[in-house]
Amino acid sequence: MLIKSDLNCDIGCVRQNNEDIILLGGELFRDKAQLSDFEIDEEARFAAIVADGMGGHNGGEVASEFAAQFFSDFVFNLSPGLSPEELAIKIKNWTETVHRNLLDRGRRSPEYEGMGTTFCGLLFYGELVLALNIGDSRLYRFRNGILRQISTDHSMRELTGDQALPANQIYNSLGAGATAFVEIKELTGQLYNDDLFLVCSDGLCDMISDEEIEQILLQEPAAGKLVEAARAAGGKDNISVILLRLKEVEDSE
Repeated sequence: MLIKSDLNCDIGCVRQNNEDIILLGGELFRDKAQLSDFEIDEEARFAAIVADGMGGHNGGEVASEFAAQFFSDFVFNLSPGLSPEELAIKIKNWTETVHRNLLDRGRRSPEYEGMGTTFCGLLFYGELVLALNIGDSRLYRFRNGILRQISTDHSMRELTGDQALPANQIYNSLGAGATAFVEIKELTGQLYNDDLFLVCSDGLCDMISDEEIEQILLQEPAAGKLVEAARAAGGKDNISVILLRLKEVEDSE
């Protein structure tokens, strides 16, 4: 399988710093845009993650970068041949370790107290494909012209159904709150040639609707176009976008 990626991590129109970060194929991206191709085989170790930091003086930047870098190292060091159940246990242990480390750092350094980060995206491990989510960054699949959200927002609005609640009031994140959990969905065997996956921070989906995202992906599927639309709508938050187009290797030339 070939993955054709298009990413853009943008500060937006209002914020003074960018607390988002993107992890893609072992590299971290902040305030950057890039196109890349990755070939995925039976020994794959590939992650595509958006982390949206929050809290403290520069604490959001610290939390998101720590989580992304720690996950990159975690993926690189995974043993071969793990079952889906074994991999899930390792990811859950990773989540608890990162959460505990961020809490400890906040206790030691008052300027980082309350910092945290969301964490959302895809992990390709050998023949396994997992969707991971902590918080309210989002994973979508765009197939046959239809956009579908794969992740579930860990927000009070989603939990209670009360649309009057702020969209960014979340109950699950790494580093903020007493506990954190990771939602894992296995997508192995559910991928098709030409599927397009979108991973984004709420700086995109709070600014433009799913219907608007779908229209952009129909007309010109580019990370830059999605960021432009979010900025045009006000760009009130940092905006991070990863687009991943899946291609069978024999169809990619």
